[in-house]
Amino acid sequence: MHYSKFDHAKRYLAIAVCTATLWAAEVSAQLEEVIVTAQKREQSLQDVPISVQVVSGEDMAARKLNEVQALTKVSPGFTFGDGTSAGDRTLIVRGVGTQTFSRGVEQSVSLVLDGAVATSVGASLLDLNDIARIEILRGPQGMLFGKNASAGVLNVVTNGPTDEFEAILGASYADGDEIKLNAIISGPLTDRVSGRLSYHSSEHDPILGNNYPGGPDYDDRDEWGLRGKLHFDLTDKLDLLVTANHIESDVICCNQTAREFVPGALGESLGVPSGKEEDTLLENDPSLGEVELDNIIAEFTYDWNDYTLTSITTYSESDEMQGYRGFNLPVTAIVGNISDQAVEQFTQEFRLLSPGGETFDWLVGVYYFNKELERETVQALDPFAIGLLPFPGFVAAVTNDSDVEWESFAVFGQGTWHINERARLTAGLRVNYDDLETATVVGVPVELFPDAAVVVPIPGRVPGEASDSSDNTAVSGRLIFEYDLNDDIMLYLSAAQGYKGEGANTQDTVITADEVIVAEEIATNFELGMRSTWANGKVIFNATLFHSTFEDFQATITELGVVPNFFLANAEEMETQGLETELSWQATDNLFLSAALAYVDAEYTDFEGAPCYPTQSEAEGCIRGAQDLSGEDAPNSPEWSYNVSLRYNQPLASMPFDGFINADWYWQDEVQYFAVNDPKTVGDAYGVADASIGITADDGSYTISIFAKNLFDEFHVTQLDSRQIDISGARVSNRLGYGYERRVGISAEIRF
Repeated sequence: MHYSKFDHAKRYLAIAVCTATLWAAEVSAQLEEVIVTAQKREQSLQDVPISVQVVSGEDMAARKLNEVQALTKVSPGFTFGDGTSAGDRTLIVRGVGTQTFSRGVEQSVSLVLDGAVATSVGASLLDLNDIARIEILRGPQGMLFGKNASAGVLNVVTNGPTDEFEAILGASYADGDEIKLNAIISGPLTDRVSGRLSYHSSEHDPILGNNYPGGPDYDDRDEWGLRGKLHFDLTDKLDLLVTANHIESDVICCNQTAREFVPGALGESLGVPSGKEEDTLLENDPSLGEVELDNIIAEFTYDWNDYTLTSITTYSESDEMQGYRGFNLPVTAIVGNISDQAVEQFTQEFRLLSPGGETFDWLVGVYYFNKELERETVQALDPFAIGLLPFPGFVAAVTNDSDVEWESFAVFGQGTWHINERARLTAGLRVNYDDLETATVVGVPVELFPDAAVVVPIPGRVPGEASDSSDNTAVSGRLIFEYDLNDDIMLYLSAAQGYKGEGANTQDTVITADEVIVAEEIATNFELGMRSTWANGKVIFNATLFHSTFEDFQATITELGVVPNFFLANAEEMETQGLETELSWQATDNLFLSAALAYVDAEYTDFEGAPCYPTQSEAEGCIRGAQDLSGEDAPNSPEWSYNVSLRYNQPLASMPFDGFINADWYWQDEVQYFAVNDPKTVGDAYGVADASIGITADDGSYTISIFAKNLFDEFHVTQLDSRQIDISGARVSNRLGYGYERRVGISAEIRF
């Protein structure tokens, strides 16, 4: 039976209506209060006038979701952009995110882990372990979260040291030899020092099979991480929390299967398999991807006459190597395609927070940010191997060495005036000064290919140098009015302006001087929200209407060729608007239900001169190599998406344990995956069900469960590409995630 997007929306709304009519059911249990730090102050979620969804660590564990990209299943409107490597993946909120091969640009959606801004998405999109909660803040958040975050923040808070000893061992095994391990030990070390140490590892077999004899299978997983925390009670008023993280990943990544070939394409003539649900390759070359991240976070907290002074110092190093050579061909077309990226980052923040509960509550702060990036790439093409030359001995190759340095200073403050018992007015202001320097050198690496008869630049690459610098001062702020209709319903109206600093092109060609740096991205956001609690704390229903405009949105432009070139440019204007709702219901002492829905209409409202998609004709809007995308959809943003979840605990009086069942359903509308709106890269709507059943000891000492991801084996992709980066000539290519088919497994956890 076929359901339209509106049928799915009506089904979700029916759940909300049923909940509202049943809220008077006689149950003793209430929903637990959710505490967040979305405004740098501990508050109940129901008191925060910002669109924020919170996912607890316990909920993530129950759903067997411990990867950032899995948050799409629990937070409609949050999506994940896949790519050819870890470095060009991206987080997307309300249809807005920064997906680019350039490393000289910050993300529109910032990822913050325990107060440390991620050095890059690629160095941070690994497993989530020992999580306290994840806060998904929607809309501009740069007011209080660092220099950027024009579209949102993913704020990850991990568990801290405990006052009492605890130890946890966990393991799971699933189809595809997916093995996940975690170990945690925490407790006091002395009267004034406590510590926590957590370890995790995650691996699974490649998900893309290979028909080439002896050729590598693709898209495996092999990573591990270690986190240590020490908490010092230095005095009765001064605390210090030190956190150190280390993460490593080493994979064969990230190939794509052919969905459809251009007639007569090389891949088709060589017998490369293709199809809408194709998951096999014909590939003789591996593509290696390595990521390593280290960071240290030192947080001092000083209580001074009921005021709180906080200092957060972070230092991060990350290294990413991507050797992408897999183009789904049984011949070696790319003899070299290696990128090494090293990042060092330092931040320092000081905040002074008023006691809270006064007529006027406030915080003020200063922030310093410094980031240095060094990137080296080598690309080399064998024209003979793919039939571009009738004789061997020629190599087309370039090197690209890029250096980028960002430095930023900011002063910020926010205050809330409690007008009366029901009304509040909040105003915030941030002044940022940014300095950006970049330099790129493109050369022809003749010395790397001594046996070649001739080494020439790859067509479209121009050897030479390009450099530039820029400084900029920006002011951003927010204004929020809140009103309590009663003790259980709060309404708010807000206006905010976000800011993302200028970006540097660090691509594979030398570009003209006025294109080396792209302009800053400015977001203006309006929200009307409701936070409501019903049935004596048993039901929570929150809703937000929003409208955002992004001026000079930093987008990736693709120049098609034998090997495409990718660089940054500004789309003049982009808009996103819609509705977000979340519903939680403690239906009985043992039954918990939740649901969330998002409607997001994200489009380019002014984007002339955008690149054409492959094979686009003049009749289809491609005029002299460019098209007008004004009024077209933004990529990776389904209009409608929703989820429904059930948690049921069954006491077993005659047993030393209780039983439980968890069930989750996520559905999303069709979506345009390609930034230049190729009609062939629109992905179908799909729904995915996850479920688990298990037992938990009465004293909580162990939990055992059997789980299924994608229970009904619903095929779906994470990305559709038509960039012609696939030299095989694939008109459209599939990117697949681990959950594209059903996976069944078992997990166990022991607590001491």
